[in-house]
Amino acid sequence: MKLFWRQVDYPLLRPLTVGGKVLHERSVIELRLESFRGTSYGEASPLPGLHSETLEELPAMLPQALDRLNRPRNVFDLRVEAVADHDPWRELPPSLRFALEIAVVRLFQRGERPTYLVGLPFSVAPPSCGLVDRDLADLDPGLAAHRCLKVKVGRRAMHTEVAIVHALRRVLGDHAELRLDANRAFSLEDALDFAHEVASARPVWIEEPLRDPSQLPQFTARTGLRVALDESLHEPEHAALAAADGVAAWVLKPALLGLLGTVELFGRALVAPNRPQCVVSSSFEGRLGLETLRFLANCAPGLPAPGLGTGEWLGPADFEPWIEVHADN
Repeated sequence: MKLFWRQVDYPLLRPLTVGGKVLHERSVIELRLESFRGTSYGEASPLPGLHSETLEELPAMLPQALDRLNRPRNVFDLRVEAVADHDPWRELPPSLRFALEIAVVRLFQRGERPTYLVGLPFSVAPPSCGLVDRDLADLDPGLAAHRCLKVKVGRRAMHTEVAIVHALRRVLGDHAELRLDANRAFSLEDALDFAHEVASARPVWIEEPLRDPSQLPQFTARTGLRVALDESLHEPEHAALAAADGVAAWVLKPALLGLLGTVELFGRALVAPNRPQCVVSSSFEGRLGLETLRFLANCAPGLPAPGLGTGEWLGPADFEPWIEVHADN
């Protein structure tokens, strides 16, 4: 196999604050994998505050990755899923592992539908859920075109947040889906008050509402509002919450989990007693990365609208030249 990489830079149409940094540009690394089977692509897009690896560190790791792809009796010559049992592969950081795994899957699928990845029929997920992170004065009627919107809450005075939620419901009308994401902003009492105030806006769920996730069963029992889990899925002390009553969805970031980690959680969701939907969610990938996430969303249990509204933040891409990777000897 041959491996090439290039950096792609996207100007952001509005500033993005992540990991304590304000970004005005989103940079990612695209990979091109070539073999006798053809050519395929992947994207590595580590995000400050989410990933421990940085974009600048990835090119130095590519020779080692190529060596693993080309070594005799490579696991990819057997089954793509076998990578999960290959210790050296797991040493690669998740954003790079995901890019390479998806490139290999596409190389071996050669246009075929990826039903074997999750044991589910490859279907068509709904259009992406839009992302709203605006003040009340910035909400415009054009948002009515969305059939699903996710709004960040827990960042402003509660009366302001409540007003935004109700304004969005009026813009969307009766039939669109409205999701809330609190990023663990609330105490239990504040979350109960907030849930009471927004109940008539009919949010489908609120993602990670509580600073103390162990209180989520109390929250769902007292409000009737369903919740979605993100960070709690990866914390051993909160493992039991994944199958708890009132948990409607798992929000999965493949760039953090890797392809095979995402597929593993798909499988767990299928047998969980609460049968949660799996929402494939963006980590502010570039356009190739977002295309990859749409590919995965078509296999996600429940086929919910994926969380890929971050693509609306990306301006025209600036592509650097491809660079060939040479394996370490």
